Amino acid sequence: MSGELYSQAKRQLNLIIEAYLSAEDVERVLAACDYADLAHTGVTRKSGEPYVLHPIAVSCILAHMRLDAETLMAALLHDVIEDTEYTKEDITQLFSKTVAELVDGVTKLSQSSDKAYNKAASFRKILQSTLQDPRVIIIKLADRYHNMTTLESLRPDKRARIAQETFDIFVPMARLVGMNEMADNLEHLCYQNLDLDLFSNIQDALAQTKPERCKYQTDWEQNLADLLHTYSIQGRIKKKNNNIELIRHFIKNDINLQELTHSHAFEIILLNIADCDRLVTALRDNFQVLHYEDHIRRPLPGGNQSLHLKLKGEKTYLSLTIQTELMRKAARFGVVLGENAPQACRSAIQASMQNLNVLIDSACAKTTFNDLLDYLHQEKIWVYTPHGQLHELPQGATAVDFAYSASLFLGNHAVGAKIDGEIKPLSTPLVSGQVIEVITDVLATPNPDWLSFVNTQKARRALQNILKDQDIEEQRLVGRQALNRALKLFNLSVEDLSAEDWKDLLEWRHIADKETLFQQIAVGDLLPQLVANHLFSQDFSEEQIHSNRLIQGTDGVDVKYAHCCNPILGDPIQGHISRRGLIVHRERCHNLLHEQHLHPENIMALNWTSEKVDDVSFTAYLCFDILLNDEQISDLIYQCRKSKTGVEMVQPHDNKTYVNIVVNDRNHIAQIIRELRMHFGFPRISRLSTPVTLPSIPQAC
Repeated sequence: MSGELYSQAKRQLNLIIEAYLSAEDVERVLAACDYADLAHTGVTRKSGEPYVLHPIAVSCILAHMRLDAETLMAALLHDVIEDTEYTKEDITQLFSKTVAELVDGVTKLSQSSDKAYNKAASFRKILQSTLQDPRVIIIKLADRYHNMTTLESLRPDKRARIAQETFDIFVPMARLVGMNEMADNLEHLCYQNLDLDLFSNIQDALAQTKPERCKYQTDWEQNLADLLHTYSIQGRIKKKNNNIELIRHFIKNDINLQELTHSHAFEIILLNIADCDRLVTALRDNFQVLHYEDHIRRPLPGGNQSLHLKLKGEKTYLSLTIQTELMRKAARFGVVLGENAPQACRSAIQASMQNLNVLIDSACAKTTFNDLLDYLHQEKIWVYTPHGQLHELPQGATAVDFAYSASLFLGNHAVGAKIDGEIKPLSTPLVSGQVIEVITDVLATPNPDWLSFVNTQKARRALQNILKDQDIEEQRLVGRQALNRALKLFNLSVEDLSAEDWKDLLEWRHIADKETLFQQIAVGDLLPQLVANHLFSQDFSEEQIHSNRLIQGTDGVDVKYAHCCNPILGDPIQGHISRRGLIVHRERCHNLLHEQHLHPENIMALNWTSEKVDDVSFTAYLCFDILLNDEQISDLIYQCRKSKTGVEMVQPHDNKTYVNIVVNDRNHIAQIIRELRMHFGFPRISRLSTPVTLPSIPQAC
């Protein structure tokens, strides 16, 4: 047994749980506590304290959220299977099968000597277990949170590694299941451990302006209280700690130091939705409202429901959240509330869980892990059925993606879509907040052309499965028709292709006959647009061959980078098939979006190569929101060269400074921007899509 420290920790746990659990459940939890102490006897943490204090602390975190006895017992035993001689069967026999399953769900795998594989397999297992019982991810998040609060005894490099992993995986996972309070706490600890200097600078800026900030906050609070009184609306005003939101925006380079210290946040908790709507009307009549979003009717992922406004004061800005008490609780705890959460919250979390379910269909653990990272960090949109059910999709998703997200039947028989009441093509890209209704015909079948613009794995897999089930003769006919549609861009048809053209195509694809090529198109192994592009593109220059090497699946295709957005290795990208070849754009390029609305059949998803590429360079265009003098410009060039970043041009103009730099990839840009911000006192530095044309631009030497 671990002595007095253990006894103190156990008493603290007992004090918390006896306030809401039955006497029988308290006894069961404390029995699990004693078992954990026995299992971890003699084991200490890096700090020197008894190891059992960690699982007790995790259980206390969950007890403060009023989790059930089984969850608390599993939290107490969460490291027993992994770190001790006791087994899942032992836990089942002594406690229950449910507790044992929860413990097993958070237990890491160590199947091989490949650490990367074990890590990937462990996360895949957590996902699978979470889909069976969401309490698995709740325990795992509490475990990670306590570990993050006790990193001081570890080496700096290990602290940074754990913080980065937490930031990449556990913070977005917490938001996905609606545990936003946990996510905020984790994110705060990540920033603190990833870059203490930057974190300290921001904290200092906030501390220095605290008296002034408090004064403005008091003024805002009084104004809001007067408004509630005037309109006879019952509710409470709560000052919101928006430090983590400000730090996030500052680190992401969205705001500068001045904006950081002039932004405030409040939340107003009202009795019902009608009062929330009345208050919005009152605010619009009495304040300058810069921005308004209704997330009560259109909840965010995780089930976050609120009305959100941004108000402009004389010298400051106010971020205002308006919601009911239940909505506020759901936004903080999400999945923890279980059946007590509002239906909209449960529906939103379920939508995210369905996406996770698609991820674990992969047989390969490493593939699942990489897909998970992509999913957690890709930009997303949220659209709704006419009945208000939320569907979470990646940025750039189309009506076809939505149809397959809703159901296999809708996807397979879709012929069109109503978007906010207007009939639109299935290739129409969607934006957040839209209401989508899929128009179907039971005789309709999927079109292989859809593969050129779908953005979700679920839609792509479903399409390919249906297309591969077609009769071979039908596949050949469908493939021929699809190639005909692609050739229309060049005012040609399949009949216009010469024997030399066919010889070129068959050699390119390493196949024996044109029927096989039609089949490849029909089942989604080959996009017809790429066939047309291969035939009619210009001879490749070295630059184009270089481009092919960087982008997956473009062998034998003429690839060029768009000058309107200047994509760089690592940027999210899409392709636009044109008569000039395959043009690579950044995903949000305005020209690409315009083309997508006009000719969606010519747009295709693209991915950079997964292989490491060292010998490439791109020009990036930056704008500093400060005017640098000659001495600072020399210093900037020196700092860039120190970071192996080339400088092509520096030009001060109109209280800004424009800089063209040469980098290897998107990460290289992020690194140099971060270093330059710290060096020059944290100005905002924006990446521009195109170079700015200014008079008399001197070239940097």
